[in-house]
Amino acid sequence: MSKELEILFVDDDPDVSWSLCRLLTRSGFSVITCGDGAEAIPILEEKNFDVLITDVQMPQVNGLALLEWVRQNRPATKVVVITAYGSPTVKHLSMRKGALLYLEKPLDPDLLIEVLRESEKEETFYGNVHRIDLFDYVQLLILTRSKAVLEIHSRNGRMGLLFFHGGEAVHAETEALRGEEAFNKLLALEGGSFNTLPWREPLERTIQRGGESLLMEAARIKDESSQEEARGEENAWAEAGLEEWGEE
Repeated sequence: MSKELEILFVDDDPDVSWSLCRLLTRSGFSVITCGDGAEAIPILEEKNFDVLITDVQMPQVNGLALLEWVRQNRPATKVVVITAYGSPTVKHLSMRKGALLYLEKPLDPDLLIEVLRESEKEETFYGNVHRIDLFDYVQLLILTRSKAVLEIHSRNGRMGLLFFHGGEAVHAETEALRGEEAFNKLLALEGGSFNTLPWREPLERTIQRGGESLLMEAARIKDESSQEEARGEENAWAEAGLEEWGEE
């Protein structure tokens, strides 16, 4: 029988701590709670945990500072960052500092439990993963040094493949695109599904950039695309308003 996953849950909201820790305990995990990063550090110094789940906004030591401390002092501990005040900046900072996963409140408890159970396994993930953001799952595959092929299907019928080996994305393909261009295109997709398939060697290695740098660049491109789309919609509304005003 496998060892019970030991979790330290850090959140200054007692209602969130009580409800989620009760759920995690009922799901078979061993959970200790505290209300601030300042309280968490002495606990982490005394005991090794498999996973740290931490809120971002806390009064003394915030979640990002705690994440940085863990990466320096407890590198084997996996970290899940949660927040009620999400933003692309906080997400990118969490990812850059080495978070296993970034989740915004209200949390999907099924997703959290699924990710925790996957983190217990040393082997590659197989089968379908539901209700998890593609970007987050790619980050998970890289940080857990998985060896797998991710098959992605967009809502409009586009299909692509991402190949991961030992914490690196080594190949990506979709339609006529290959390499980083294909990787960025696939991670920019809005909506669809993906499956994790058993590993197979790609015909060629088309990606050389490291996993963290690759994800940061994909996030930047996706954010720029979203901003351009928003500006385009604003301009369209403005033009429509001018046309209506001119007809009056």
